[in-house]
Amino acid sequence: MSNYSVQLFDSVSNEAGSQKKLDVDTILKVYYGMNKDGNLRLSFLSTVPSPKMESTKLLHVLQAQELESAYWTSFDLLQTTAKQAFFSFCCDLVESVEGIQDERKALVLLKNRFHIWKTMFTRERDKITDEVIKGLFGELYFIDTTLAPKYGIIAAIEAWSGAEKAVKDFSIDEDWFEIKAVSASTVSVKITSIAQLASDMPGHLIIIRLEQMSEVFSDGQSSVGELMQSILKKIDIDETRELFIKKLLAYGFDLSDSCCSQKYKVMSATSYCVKEGFPRLVEADIKYPEICKLSYEIIINSIERFKEG
Repeated sequence: MSNYSVQLFDSVSNEAGSQKKLDVDTILKVYYGMNKDGNLRLSFLSTVPSPKMESTKLLHVLQAQELESAYWTSFDLLQTTAKQAFFSFCCDLVESVEGIQDERKALVLLKNRFHIWKTMFTRERDKITDEVIKGLFGELYFIDTTLAPKYGIIAAIEAWSGAEKAVKDFSIDEDWFEIKAVSASTVSVKITSIAQLASDMPGHLIIIRLEQMSEVFSDGQSSVGELMQSILKKIDIDETRELFIKKLLAYGFDLSDSCCSQKYKVMSATSYCVKEGFPRLVEADIKYPEICKLSYEIIINSIERFKEG
């Protein structure tokens, strides 16, 4: 949403049933606020009926006719701990109809965008751990700041394989990247399998040092929620947007504010070239077939000679 943010809901009255009109360049009228039960709501008003949209466990869709030519399509958040994800959802829905002056076309675009997000609000997911949040933050930060500017957002999302628990976090053309998000004071980085740094082709180990911050800190790229919005703004194709959301869910994204809102300050992001001579274990180093799983740690200061850029 070009000029809107999650802060737009901050101005909503706590009074149930209170809504405000949002100034948007679209044929539809857009409102945000609360329904009569106190749930956060985003509403679209049209003079013709909207295509049918079905509610989910966490998101109630209300479609009703008020007057002869007044039709409401409202989206109500039913899980109070998922506000940040709901804000991103709202921003993306409004963006889908911006600049559209054909009412029926706008309603179809609204429905299509809703269906892309629908699976995210289908059910409650297991709570994501702090370490997984940190790892997700690191990979989204890499997409937003490095991969998308270099290769384009479509290629960056398609290259993201960490969400699918693949061998490398990102593989594009003949290049690969393994991302490690660690605390600022960490002296070593853990490699959780032999395959992570093993390859006949040179690749890159990206170490992102993070400092955990208070909830009031923000630099536009300080949380999973902010990075998610930043990446979504770069995506113009629905298929890519849907793929991105699917990969978020595959990673373990759980909708909760604790997942979306945990704030980090990126202290540094350093790339190391993984090539012949880099201190790593490969399959040939394991002499016993009985060993099926192995992890190890690399002292970060010891790989300075492989630093890139």
